[in-house]
This record gives sequence, C-alpha cells and structure tokens, in this order.
Amino acid sequence: MFITLHGQHEPDDTDHGFNVVERKGIGHPDSLADLIAEEFSRRYSLHGLDRFGAVPNHWVDKVALIGAEAEVDFGGYTIRKPISAYLFGKVTRSVGAEPLPIEDLFRTAIVDVLAEATGSDQIVASVRTFVENTAGVGADHPASFYRPSAVDECRVFGLNALANDTAFCSAYSPADPLDILAIDVENHVNSASFQDELTGLGSDVKVMLARATDVLKATVCLPVHPEAVSSHHEYTVLVSEAYDRLDAFVNEHPIVRQHPWLTRLSVNTKDHGSGAYLAPFGTSLGKGDCGLVGRGNKANGVISASGGAGVEALAGKNPVHHTGKLYTLAAARLADRIHAKLGVPNEVVLVSRNGDRLDDPSFVGVRLARRGNRRDRCAIEELTAATLAELPLLSERLLALSPMDRFRDPSLVLEV
Repeated sequence: MFITLHGQHEPDDTDHGFNVVERKGIGHPDSLADLIAEEFSRRYSLHGLDRFGAVPNHWVDKVALIGAEAEVDFGGYTIRKPISAYLFGKVTRSVGAEPLPIEDLFRTAIVDVLAEATGSDQIVASVRTFVENTAGVGADHPASFYRPSAVDECRVFGLNALANDTAFCSAYSPADPLDILAIDVENHVNSASFQDELTGLGSDVKVMLARATDVLKATVCLPVHPEAVSSHHEYTVLVSEAYDRLDAFVNEHPIVRQHPWLTRLSVNTKDHGSGAYLAPFGTSLGKGDCGLVGRGNKANGVISASGGAGVEALAGKNPVHHTGKLYTLAAARLADRIHAKLGVPNEVVLVSRNGDRLDDPSFVGVRLARRGNRRDRCAIEELTAATLAELPLLSERLLALSPMDRFRDPSLVLEV
C-alpha cells in the first residue's frame, strides 16, 4: 500500500468565494433508480446469506427507469404508457441446482421503494419490469464466479476478498455547510409534518443552493399531485404556502444563522403564466422523465461543485468486494477520522486494482489543509489501516441498513 500526504487541500471559505450544492429528492427518478438498485442488491445478498451463508456474485448498478407517457392537467391525469423498470447487470442465476428468485426480488424491491418514496398507492400499478441478466463465463474469472456449482464457490472470506474493479474513490471532511443545509431542506420538505400540512405536494423535490460570498440563493422545485388541485389558483395557493413555510425553515436553520448570509429563496421557477409543476404520483417519473443509477446524489447525499468526487455509483454494486462501493464509503470514513484526530479539513483518495487484495489499495492519497508533518503521517497510516480492517463490518452495515434510511441520513452507514 502506497500512502502519499500533501498539504494542498483548500476547503471553501464559507463566507467568501462561492459554492454550489444540489440535492435530488427521494422521489426524483434518479434517486428512485439508485434506491431500487441498492434495495435489490441488499435483498438478493440477504437471500443468499439466508439460503447459502454467502452473497452470490452480482453487479446491478445499471437500473434504468423509463418514465410514463401521460396527459396531465389540473384535476387529474391519464397514463397512456406505463413506467418501465429495467435491471441491467450480471447476477448469479443459481447456486448448484437451486435457482435464485431474481425477477421476484426485483419486483418486490420496486413495489416497496416506489410506494415508500412517493407515498402513492397507485404508482405500482403503472410499472412493468424487465431483467436483462448478462452474467456469463469470461477468461478473467473462473466459470464458477457467476455459475457456482456449490456454496463454497460463491463464498468470499472477509479480508481475503479481492477487489472486483480498477477504480478511484474520494471523499472529503468536514462536510460543507451547504451540504448539510441541502440535505436538511429536502428531508424537511419530504417530512410527514410538512407534507401533512400541505396536502398535495409530491416527493420529487430538488434543492439547488448557490452561495457567492455572503449571498445564498436557494432554488427548490416542489411537485404537486394533479388530482390535488383543480385549478391554477389552487395550485398557486398551495405553492405560495409552501414557499412561506420553507423560507422560514431556511432562515431559521442553524447553518444560516451561524453565517452572515443574505438568503433568497425561489420555488418552481418555471411557473410562468399558466405553467405548473404537476406530476402524477408526485414524481416526474409519472410524466415521462427517466432515472438512471449514478446520476443522483453522491455517497454524502449531495452533488457538490467543490470537493473531490469520483464517478463511481454505489447503488447495486456487490457489497462484499466491489471497490466502487466499499472504497467510496471507506474514503469518507477515513476523511472523517482524520478530521476528528487532527482537526484539519482534508480530502482522501483510494485507488483499487482489479484482483488486488481488497484491504490493500494500490494508492492512498491524503490532502490536508495545512502542511503535513511526521506526526500527521503516523496518525494517518494508523487510521488508514484501521479503516481498511473494518471493510467486512462496512459490508455488514450495508446489508443491515435500509437504503431509504441511508438516503435520508448518509452518515448512518459510516457508523461501523
């Protein structure tokens, strides 16, 4: 393992310069694709552990949701063509003579995720499912990798696991104040208290925060169920009340109160003339928008214009040995530990090589917000070794936690 330490990390000055942070809500099509892929992987893994004591090999980070064709107006909607949900990837079909219920697990993951994320009891009836399983036999794996003839052939033993990809993953700590604010705003809008008081709002919320020096511009997109408003006037009244409540929440938030920011809130900026953000089932998936794994929030719950970020999508990757998932979370855990130990903002990069030991990355890079010294290096080496030794615990944590809970609080999975 090669560890390099540099003093080049420059965290944003939260009262100068600028930063932009986006968060896609739990009902956004990209969020739904991530949640379905992750929930399928979790249920498939747990089924394998229950039946065989092992997680069969799988890699399904290519879930695609094709939006419904709909006719939408105030007072209601008509679905002309249903939502299509596709599971693309490599999935072990059977262990020995016992088949794995891939299609059933995918369907139940869709049913449960869509119902909880949208709050709609009608969306599931408008979804059709497809599974494209591309697992075969290649020269880079034994034939048993996706076609195990016995349980022992699909069992991976803790720290003896080998990395299943060549990839780099990165994270930073501490979180930028806008990261925290964006997550809290979206969670607040999609909370039971907010939704119950403003009947008719959907869950396909988007939060965009842009700060330049001491001015914070917050843009929030709030969908409305078409059947909840019979006219543009009713729609306007609902959105206006939501604006007032949201404006108060933002200005009273501890993050905002701790900074000399002038806040400016905008809601549903496309509503010109008679325009309105009406969405069947409370999500744009119900009116033709599509969702893909990897286009949603990153592991820390946001999409940030600053801070290191790789392109790896966590959702649907094997929780036992896929570095795109495990190293992303391990990098976040290590960055948090370095910040807690040294009190220094930092960025961490982990690099894996396909076939190397999972607990021995080929490269570990740490950027500190000050020049590092020998004591820093010793501390970082110890923290790195401890974090990598906990990879099996991280895998267990991934299987124990609901992806829905992790979406609402991205820090949960790091509490190993």
